[in-house]
Amino acid sequence: MVSMKNLIPNIPYKPIKRGLSVNQEHIEYDELLPFLKSNGGNHVSHLLFLKDKDQFWTKDQNVLIVYKQIFDKYVVLGDPIGEEAALSNALKEFNEFCKQKRVKPVYYQVNPRYMQFYHDAGFRFMKLGEEALIKLTNFSIEGKKGAKLRTRVNKFTRNGFTFSVVEAPHSPKLIKEIKSISDCWLGTEKEKGFSVVSFKDDYVARFPIALLHDAEGKIMAFATLATDYKKTVTIDLMRNCKQSPHGTMDVLFTKIILWAKESGYEKCSLGMAPLANVGNCDHSLISEKMIRLVYQYGNKKYNFKGLKEFKSKFATDWEPKYLAYKKSFLPVVFLQLVLLINRKKHSPSILLKEERY
Repeated sequence: MVSMKNLIPNIPYKPIKRGLSVNQEHIEYDELLPFLKSNGGNHVSHLLFLKDKDQFWTKDQNVLIVYKQIFDKYVVLGDPIGEEAALSNALKEFNEFCKQKRVKPVYYQVNPRYMQFYHDAGFRFMKLGEEALIKLTNFSIEGKKGAKLRTRVNKFTRNGFTFSVVEAPHSPKLIKEIKSISDCWLGTEKEKGFSVVSFKDDYVARFPIALLHDAEGKIMAFATLATDYKKTVTIDLMRNCKQSPHGTMDVLFTKIILWAKESGYEKCSLGMAPLANVGNCDHSLISEKMIRLVYQYGNKKYNFKGLKEFKSKFATDWEPKYLAYKKSFLPVVFLQLVLLINRKKHSPSILLKEERY
């Protein structure tokens, strides 16, 4: 069984030497992971390892801001990572950096816990959706409430399906096998980026992988398991093959959640349900009410409702996430965000304080 300590390698964090010329590989393995372990991450910090984003380190090297440029915006993914006491100053430093670059900062999927910091830095807010969370002490498939999931799990078990979680390092054979499942799942669609996980060999290879095998030993579905380096495990990249029977993902999710509970985690994140509960209040912003229409009538393309309904089978809590932005024309901002998530990856640059000024 993979325990929590296997998800968080025991590498001590040492601050980056100021003025040092650091390459991407050094940041990723010798500095970034220990920093996350020491300070804790957030609900999207595992996506740093897609290596499609730029890194901004504050002068004191105690806060990391991860962003990507799209036109005249630097879009930050999630909240700044680091010491909470240094967050306010980090926002000021990044604002100044953006001014020098003549771009506007935008924070995508920020936590309501930190909204006061953004407010004091001159940002406005709009709700983007909600993260589906499971308080593991409250999750069970016993009793009447868990009957549907229990029945489905028992059926798959009778039919010879088995579940396991394997930890890194992974064999090339396994990566190749799940890559074929991922390609089958994608079909003619293209991988996305930035805030949406995609299949990259080196990314997938660094995480524990949950596997669901059929009676013949063939992998029917898989999911990578990430962590916020605290007490939450995230079901990250999840895919199944076309031959998998109905209910496969229900069983995979249920097994992962029960595994996480047994492994000592407090919460399990199922990721964002975009546009969920946006614009459905009398006092919602006009822009949020307009977005509500996309949620209601955009199902043919994006299936927002279907995603929310699927995650509702498991979630015990929903945590809102917001867009924090400077004064801008919101339709343009949203178009830029869509382009950012759907455009091809670029090679990020690593920016140290001394290299900026």
